[in-house]
Amino acid sequence: MKLRDRGLQRLFGTSAVLLCSTGLPLAAQANDGWYLGLEGGANFVDEQNFKIYHPDGGGAVADGTSIGQVELKTGWIGGLVFGKALSSGLRPELEVAWRQNDLDSIHIEPAGLLSGLLTPNGQDPDGVKGRENALTAMANLWFDFNKNGRFHPYIGGGIGAARVAMENGGYDGQDFFDDHDTVFAYQGGAGFGFDLSPHWTLSLDYRHLETDRSKLDLLHDTPATRVKFRYRADSALLSLRYSFGGKAPEASPTPAPPPVAVVPPVEPPAPPPPPPPPPCEAPVAGQSFSLEGCKVGDRVVLRGVNFEFDKATLTPDAKTLLDMVSDALLARTDIIIELDGHTDSKGSETYNQTLSQRRAESVKQYLVGRGVDAGRMTTVGFGESQPVADNATDEGREYNRRVELKVTASHGGVTVETARPE
Repeated sequence: MKLRDRGLQRLFGTSAVLLCSTGLPLAAQANDGWYLGLEGGANFVDEQNFKIYHPDGGGAVADGTSIGQVELKTGWIGGLVFGKALSSGLRPELEVAWRQNDLDSIHIEPAGLLSGLLTPNGQDPDGVKGRENALTAMANLWFDFNKNGRFHPYIGGGIGAARVAMENGGYDGQDFFDDHDTVFAYQGGAGFGFDLSPHWTLSLDYRHLETDRSKLDLLHDTPATRVKFRYRADSALLSLRYSFGGKAPEASPTPAPPPVAVVPPVEPPAPPPPPPPPPCEAPVAGQSFSLEGCKVGDRVVLRGVNFEFDKATLTPDAKTLLDMVSDALLARTDIIIELDGHTDSKGSETYNQTLSQRRAESVKQYLVGRGVDAGRMTTVGFGESQPVADNATDEGREYNRRVELKVTASHGGVTVETARPE
């Protein structure tokens, strides 16, 4: 399909740059979820070709005859947007915007706007006044690139309706009739978003809007001044969006801390003295793991059981460690455990509690898939409420993001003791 004007050329040119310059993988979005935003900027309307419009046919001048061209000054645009950013990169959005431009000049064709009643044919009249505005309601669909970074190039478009109006118009002392028409509208756009924080995004945007032909009556019930024209506009905007979801920034990876060893108390000596039970230790990749030394109340920090950023999806290394845990649980069918999820303090308290619960459930489902009876396991999400280190440092936050295995009951084979102090 041919590009109909320079506005569409600019749109497709910008799109090509975005597609060529974005080679990063489409990872989890920085601000997934619902958002609300404001936009504003400059509006540039293309020259409008006024053509005669006879709703009932007939007339001294043939229907569709070009009778004049109208140029408008640079105007402004303001709007409100509401949408939802999805992890796939798609961003459905509703947009309401107001565009307004003042009339700059009118050129009269030899056919004669008003058949020469207001000014000689072929001349540009003086005293041009008035403004033209367009109120649009659009359903847009954008696609964000580079969702794992702070910069988000995007591209997309939308369809909707536009109310195009001429107000307080006229020239050479003759006032136009204030009139408006509501027509089908469509637009394309692109831009760059920049995450200021987990909730705020600043965006530089471009829009190209076109409508079906609006039909206005410049002088009320005057056939010679019933005209139709297309509204075409290019807009450069700056927008600010607030995301109700947000994200917790991912800390740089740090070496796994040494496992926490829980040494059970030694049984009172008796002849011959029994050997002490083995320690209840966390699993370590590449080493054997057993729950033989674990008793009711003992906790094992499953250090190394990590998840994809801002998700409950286990990493491959985490699954390797959980394979060892499932083997140990299958060897100790007499114990019941609780899987506790914990997060750092990045993000809201409610969000972190939900994320910790989902991650604990993810570990449970993996162990069930390895043959462990689901009835032997419960899950609890504690969110950020039980830190074990300082959340003000990257290392402290790394320690606080953890999953713990706690022995809660035994049907034999494990010594029942009071849980050690936290």
